[in-house]
Amino acid sequence: MCLVYSNMTLLYITLISTLIYIGLIVVFNAGWKRIAYFDSKATNITTFKISVVIACRNEVKNLPNLFSALQLQTYHNFELIIVNDHSTDGTQAMIESNFAFFKNISVIQSKKYGKKNAIAEGIHKACGELIITTDADCVPAPAWIETIVNFYGNSKADMIICPVKITENKSLFSKLQALEFTSLIASGAGAAGAGMPIMCNAANLAFTKKAWLESQKDLHYEEHSGDDIFLLLSIKKRKGKILFLKTQNALVYTQPSLSLKAFFKQRRRWAGKSKFYTDWQIIIVASIVFGISILQVFFLFLSFFYIHFFPQYLIILVAKFVTDCLFLNYVNSFFHLKHVFKNSLIISLIYPFYTITAFFGTFFPGKSAWK
Repeated sequence: MCLVYSNMTLLYITLISTLIYIGLIVVFNAGWKRIAYFDSKATNITTFKISVVIACRNEVKNLPNLFSALQLQTYHNFELIIVNDHSTDGTQAMIESNFAFFKNISVIQSKKYGKKNAIAEGIHKACGELIITTDADCVPAPAWIETIVNFYGNSKADMIICPVKITENKSLFSKLQALEFTSLIASGAGAAGAGMPIMCNAANLAFTKKAWLESQKDLHYEEHSGDDIFLLLSIKKRKGKILFLKTQNALVYTQPSLSLKAFFKQRRRWAGKSKFYTDWQIIIVASIVFGISILQVFFLFLSFFYIHFFPQYLIILVAKFVTDCLFLNYVNSFFHLKHVFKNSLIISLIYPFYTITAFFGTFFPGKSAWK
């Protein structure tokens, strides 16, 4: 009798947790639909002081692509600030060789270590009303700056969350990363569209210098990363205006992690910031996603000993896969990824394991990655 009661209790937990997760994705999907596509060509080009701030360390291989993309920008009236964080690979020489291509460029030799400190030094020096950040290993679309400038002129947002896409190559690993990363970017956009911004990425982010200065006490400089999410949460706490810019013209393309080790380091770094979160919306969303992952792994483990728990594992797996796949198929009209169905199935099988691994990995000390 007790065993039957226990099984029914676990079944109810499974069903309720699954419905809560589905409800969360429905909210994200509705939020994505609420965001109107921004047509930069239908707006007048506005003039503001713009500063593009990029921190880099040992990026001599990636900087040529970035500089080429910046030279091709349709908007030229911007200040470019490169912060060199103690590079040892010829990054400084590469930066100096591109001076002639920009009418307003400056280089800062970072005094402190770490990307967050480097970005801060660049922003303090910036003269722009609007700050735009990206990473040295990214490539922005040609109308990137122009589109952000026009969107800011129309919206006067305190923060503009812009889209990022991982460039796929022939490997399955890169394709899975691209799809999983797209789910994060689209979920963050959907959350912002639903009025509950919880995610952004400094690889493509714009914000006013005023908003950044007002957020200093909330940026957690003791933590190596988080220059993006802590800023978002600080602006949100002050009831600032945070919007997602929905247009391919504002896309920035980044490279996938080259190895599983690098991938897990990145995910552990992201998970490590969660201990500083106080925003109830981000805590609830993280708890729902982590909770459904725990349940999925839990029932799979129990199934090896008690086969009657396997249907509960399947309930979560199938419901989550269908929900995620429908959401990704909908947003894919924007991101243009291939093989969404097949890759979504693979991610559904492995996602809970690396989510849990990344979370518990934050409790073990390790060498901090630069970003």
